Amino acid sequence: MNRSIILPLALLCACAPQASQVPVGPERMSTVIIETPGGSAEVRMVAGRPHTHSSVVLAPVEQAWAALPGVYEGLGLPGAGIVDEGQRRFGMGPATMPRRVNGERLARFLDCGHTVSLPNADAYAVTLTMITQLNAEAPAATRVQTVLEATARPRDTAGNDVTCTSTGHLERLIASRLQPAPR
Repeated sequence: MNRSIILPLALLCACAPQASQVPVGPERMSTVIIETPGGSAEVRMVAGRPHTHSSVVLAPVEQAWAALPGVYEGLGLPGAGIVDEGQRRFGMGPATMPRRVNGERLARFLDCGHTVSLPNADAYAVTLTMITQLNAEAPAATRVQTVLEATARPRDTAGNDVTCTSTGHLERLIASRLQPAPR
């Protein structure tokens, strides 16, 4: 490729408008030491970035923003820990979750691994951070971006946190409840 074309292309890409993104945290590293009769081993695990889900609802952004706190409340989520009206971000800081959300077991929403008999999401204490950001996609359409990050820890025994991943179900529920009912 001709060098005289590369610089203008790079500048053009740098000046292009960027979509507003929900902030995500840095990657985290955790260390687990496994003790065996033959000795110990150290395992380092890198947890990836939080899960982001994006969808579009057919509602003006102001209408969706006004409804968002009620959606969190209706799902039994402790929202309003994070409110940024200028960026239209709403969510919850790290909160210990009840065993059920919207009448469903946590394993429906999160995969935290499994023990012998139960999914860890149902047996462990789960801590969840979640932020939903709304952006106008068109005059009557809103992009709903939800970032979810969760960890789980054994309730009754000592143990390390495990990183949970989203099934996407909770994020889809939020978006579907922001979608106005057909007339």
